[in-house]
Parts: sequence; C-alpha cells; structure tokens
Amino acid sequence: MTIRKKFFLLAGILLGLFGAVVGVLAFVQKLDRDQLANINEYELPLMQLVADFDVNTDRYELEILREVRSDHDAASRRAAAGAAKALADELRNTVGAGRTILQRAIRDPGYETEDRVELARITGVLQYLSRNLEEFIAVGESTLAALADGRRDDARQASFGFGKFAQAFGSDLSQIRHELADLTSRSTRSVLARRKLDTYLSFGLFIAACGIGLGVSAIGSTRVVSGLRQLVASTKAIESGKDIVPVSIRSRDEVGELALAFNRMLEELRERDRLKDTFGKFVDPRLVSRLIASGADQAERRSLTVFFSDIKQFTGISEQLTASAVVHLLNNYFGAVADVIHRHRGIIDKYIGDAVMAFWVPPFSAGDDHASDACRAALAQQQAIAALRAHLPEITGIRRNTPDVVIRMGIATGEAIVGTIGSEAARSYTVIGDTVNLASRLESINKVYGTLILITEETHRLAQGAVEAREVDQIIVAGKTEPVRIYELMAFAGELDASQNELRTAFADGLEAYRRQDWDDAQARFEECQRCAPNDGPTKLFLERISLMRKTPPQPDWNGVWQHLEK
Repeated sequence: MTIRKKFFLLAGILLGLFGAVVGVLAFVQKLDRDQLANINEYELPLMQLVADFDVNTDRYELEILREVRSDHDAASRRAAAGAAKALADELRNTVGAGRTILQRAIRDPGYETEDRVELARITGVLQYLSRNLEEFIAVGESTLAALADGRRDDARQASFGFGKFAQAFGSDLSQIRHELADLTSRSTRSVLARRKLDTYLSFGLFIAACGIGLGVSAIGSTRVVSGLRQLVASTKAIESGKDIVPVSIRSRDEVGELALAFNRMLEELRERDRLKDTFGKFVDPRLVSRLIASGADQAERRSLTVFFSDIKQFTGISEQLTASAVVHLLNNYFGAVADVIHRHRGIIDKYIGDAVMAFWVPPFSAGDDHASDACRAALAQQQAIAALRAHLPEITGIRRNTPDVVIRMGIATGEAIVGTIGSEAARSYTVIGDTVNLASRLESINKVYGTLILITEETHRLAQGAVEAREVDQIIVAGKTEPVRIYELMAFAGELDASQNELRTAFADGLEAYRRQDWDDAQARFEECQRCAPNDGPTKLFLERISLMRKTPPQPDWNGVWQHLEK
C-alpha cells in the first residue's frame, strides 16, 4: 500500500470517529432544542394566560361590586357596563387561546406520553373553567341590568352569586398554575440533565476517539517513519562530511522509492566530489560547484569589483635568481595572496607571469560587499607580503642583498560580463569589460604616483565604511575619454594613525587648492604633507606638477583632470 493510501485510510478512520461523536452530540442537542422549544411555545404562554385569567376575573368581580356600592348616574353606569363587557370578552379569548395551545401541545411529538397525559388533564380542567366562566359573566350581567333599572336591592342580591365561583376560580385555577409550573420544571430539569450528559459524553467520546486515533497513527507512522529515519541519518552524515554507505530499501512504497533516489543522489555527489578534487587544482572549487550546478554556458552582466596586482621590478628580481628560485618565489607568493583572496570571498581569474587577476561578484560576495571584500583583501595581501619578506632568504636561496618584493595593486568597480568564455575546446570562467581594463590601468599607474594600492571612485563609495582611503587625483586613463577619480587605499577602517590622518587632511586641502589653480596655497599644503610623510609619492608628484604649472599655466577653464597616455 502506498503512503498516500495509508494516510487516506488513517484520515478516514479519524473522520469516521469524529463523525460518530458529532452525530451523537447532534442528536442530544436536538432533544434539548425540542424541549426548550416546547417550554417557549406552549408552557410559558399557558402560564401567562392562566395568570391573565386570574387577574381579569378578579377585576371583573371588583368592577361589578364597585358599581353596586356606588351612586353613579346613568352615563357612568353605561360606561361601567361597557368596561365589564370588554373584560368578559377578554376572558373568553384567554380561555380560547389556552384551549388552542393545549391542543397543539398534545399533538406535538416532542412531548413524552406522560407529559401528554398531564396536558390532557389540564385541558379538562380548562373546559370546566370555561363552563363556569359563562355563569360567572352572567352573574355580572344580571347585576348590571338591575342597577340600570334602578333596582339596587336586586342588584346587591344578584352580586352575591359571585361567591359560588370561589372554588373554580380560586383553588382550581391555582391547581392549573401549579401543574403547569411542575411541567415546566420537569422539562427544564430534563434539559439540564441532558446538557450534563452532553458534557460527559463529549469528553468521553473525544477521549475515546483520541485514543483510537493516536493508536492507529502510532502504528502507521512507525511503519512509515522507520525508513525515513534512516534517510535522515544518512543525510546528516552527508552534511557532516562523513563517508556513508547506501541506505537499505525495505519497502515498495514511496519511502522505498525515496531510498532508491537517495542512493542515486549519493552516487552523483561522489562523482561531483571526484570532479571537484580533480579540477579544484586548476579552477576555484566554488566555480566548479557553480558550473556543475548551473551549467557551463551561462554568462551575464553583473556589477562587480576587479583586482590586478603585479610585483614591482620583477624582471630585475628574476635576473638575480635561478629558474628554480624564481618558480619557488612565485609559488610562495601566489600561495600567500591566493589564500587571502579566497578568505575574502574572491575568485582568482588567472595568473599572468607575476601578475594576479581576481574578481569579486555575487553570490560569492553578498550584495554590494564585493568592493569592501576586495579592498580588505588587498590590505590583507600587503600584510601577507610583509610576512613573506622575512622568509625571502630561505625562499630565494640568497642570504645577502635579498631582493625586495613590493606589490602594486589596482581595484576597479563597475559592470562587466562574467561567465564561461572561450572556444568549444577550451573555456575559462572570467570577466571582460572596461572595468577589467581600468583595474589593470590603475595597477600600472601606481608607478606614476608612488603608491601601492589605487582604487576607483565607485570602489571607494561602496567600501568607505570598511577601509580608510584618500583621494589622489582625477585622471583620464589611456584609451578613455571620461575622467575618473582615483583613491589610495591606506588602511582598514579605524586603523589610520595620527600622522596618516593629518597627511590625508592636508593632502585633501592641497588637492582642492590645486584644482582652483591657487598654486601658492596648494604648494603650502603639499609641503605640510611632506613634513608629515617625507617619502609620500603623491605629494612629491603634485609638488613637481605645481612647479610645472607655474612655468606653463593651464587654461582658465582647466578642470584639474590629468591625462595618462601610457598603458
């Protein structure tokens, strides 16, 4: 049986149990509704009619006796006779309404046989009262007729006839009232008893249904879940990196099919691991995973950050070393910077001689963090290179006059195409576009400014909360016509010392004066920078430019942009 059928069977059993509970409770509630309807439709109206009858017979008798004792004129007598007639009609209507209600109640199937017998007895008493009522009204009419003829003594004598109705309209009427009250009380007690039974029955049936349902569920779920538990345990083992064996297939239902699919997935995962182990030495393992998951033909335009680095005067260094020493140096250098780039979520695109090209792009860097990740990686690489210098004698085999390793870096942020690019026979996951070219130009322009890390304005905008930087210049690189502001990356955020901070402030003031062609103020500011940092490359360059500008002033509309013609 499939899991679907098992669950439907379980659901059917539970629905059947709860349906039985609902049916029993609905039947009990119907009995309560019927009895409450009888009380409201028959018994309470009858009690009200009996009360009205009792009050109106007293009123009728009192009105007649008041007329007998009074000395009213003829008009008053006629008015009293009219009022008495109205009361008499109301009494007849009351008796008729009571008889109608009793007949309907006796025919109602909601009453038990015992209650119908009681209602029939009340009907007999009511008929007796109806016969006495006509005689009672006749006494009143004869008394009023004698008064109308002026026969007061005859009227007084006739009024004595009311006395014989004391039994009928007194104790007999009271008996009807008590019997109706007893009937209503029995009905109410019966409803309350059933409500109490309803409560006990509800809890009892609910507990029974829960017990049966939970028992059936426990048996069914144990059989279904036993296979799933093995799958869960195997899945957790995969998550923790443990080597596991295929799960056993114990049933032919969906759990068995799932176990079979799991075993197939396990084999595919092992195959992917073998691929990653094989190609991870040549391609970033994260790219291997992404290409396997999404396909190798995807390419898209993304906002990203590109990084270029190069070893200063590497040609001269390599001439001092043997071939094996050069390879050993490069391997140690690449190992140090590659580890930093990977730790900061970067992707190494390629190694070009002594140069490194890397990029940061979502989803490897979250959102716009690609710029700050790249800047932090660049600063961390400079720290790693500083640590590497201490081991250069062992790496190069040269104990004296060991060559110094200085790394220049360029970082640019913008849009570029990222994806697998190349021929059908050979492809690489790389980035192409103006942003790549700009990063390469900035790495080279470090030589002009005497800096180590230059970044673009867009990189600075996105990463300024993570690093410390200063604006260096506004330039046009070779092959471009649009100017770009460039910044020197100085330190991690909050790690700029007092002298560097003073240098940055003075340099910004000097740059502002330089752009408005105030050469005296600009020279004073840059000389202040020189006192803070005598070997600051950008300061030396701008002092040279100011000297040149004094000799050959630019046009009045000059915007301060410097054009670099060399790549």
